[in-house]
Amino acid sequence: MLPATEVIKRELKRQGRTQVWAVNKMNEMNENLKMDTVKLNCIVTGRRKITGDELLTLCRVLDLSIEDFY
Repeated sequence: MLPATEVIKRELKRQGRTQVWAVNKMNEMNENLKMDTVKLNCIVTGRRKITGDELLTLCRVLDLSIEDFY
């Protein structure tokens, strides 16, 4: 099983997406998240754990499935 931080970093890079883009898309999908670039950066660098809602939304944004984390 890969750490979520590695999967997220790898997928953002593979798709050529920025964290700003991901934050904007996440907030479009779920405005209750109130995601910002500082929070996402802390998640990506491992300084903050990702919540279930955040993970589900980010997976939808990046078109990831649970299998991508294995």
